[in-house]
Amino acid sequence: MSYKSVLIIGAGLAGIHAAKKLAELGINYQIIEKGKKVGGRMATVSSSQGVADYGAQFFTARSEKMKKLVKQWVREEKARSWTRGFHQRNHAGEITLVRDGYPRFVASNGMYALTKWLSVDLNISTGQEVTSARYENGFWFVEILNKETSERMFVKADGLITTVPIPQAIAFIKNEQLESDVYFELQQLKYEPCLAVTITLNRSSKIPKKGGIQSEGDIAFIADNKQKGISKKPMVTIHASGSWSEEHIHKCNEWIVEELVQQVKPLLGNIAIIDAKVKKWKYAKPITLHPDRILATLQPAPIVFAGDCFKEGKVEGAILSGLEAGEWMGERIRKQG
Repeated sequence: MSYKSVLIIGAGLAGIHAAKKLAELGINYQIIEKGKKVGGRMATVSSSQGVADYGAQFFTARSEKMKKLVKQWVREEKARSWTRGFHQRNHAGEITLVRDGYPRFVASNGMYALTKWLSVDLNISTGQEVTSARYENGFWFVEILNKETSERMFVKADGLITTVPIPQAIAFIKNEQLESDVYFELQQLKYEPCLAVTITLNRSSKIPKKGGIQSEGDIAFIADNKQKGISKKPMVTIHASGSWSEEHIHKCNEWIVEELVQQVKPLLGNIAIIDAKVKKWKYAKPITLHPDRILATLQPAPIVFAGDCFKEGKVEGAILSGLEAGEWMGERIRKQG
């Protein structure tokens, strides 16, 4: 059995920034990630056919802390401004450009490339799934399944930071492990799914200049990845709305592609689809937000819940939540030491 001062569950933006804060404070930590790669919904598909973000499409920087981070990313050429407003598509299919002045940023080579860069030198184990976490004799004992070998191991930790979607967290941390009011607060946080389709085209789409459309109805967002500047070949991402995704998430991929492509056909023009991929995000967007950046307690031992369902939500909210989670946990671990 190995020991870490802090175990972080989830290597998305919240987990990565929690780890960065702990590293800054000199705290011994480890991130456990069940996926093969870091990033969570900062996800990009890349092949000889092109590059497309199929999770988060952009991010904003409205707080001073986030502006400082993004300024550094831009200076390092890892991110850049995309647009200051999107086209809006109504139920009738009418499209209007709306500029609100706030810059939307994209990762220079796709969202995954940004999170991969941010995670360099961090202590991360991928392909490892947390199956249970229990408190015993002053420590958290976390059972971890190696998804490749099916081997199980335990890690003992003083503190636990979980940044995965809340339904996943309370599945491995049983309610008897937590104070009743904390467990109640967690149960109030709900998510909606998203069906994402990325299509490779034989020629450029007819999506208006800048390449981003926020839409009403069954479609939530449409992005031209070539216009975003991350793909040399025409690739379009379609995000279905939460309600449409909820209704059709169990349908086969072929049906989902056909239905969503049909709805955006006028924006594609007379093209041929070379390839299409579907991603089913079960917990894509929080529909209820916790009022604070984190939910933390010392009972039965230090544990913090963080992620994009706290305070602001979205990319910026996840980052700020992760930083606060790391700071809160670091202070408690230092006091214990």
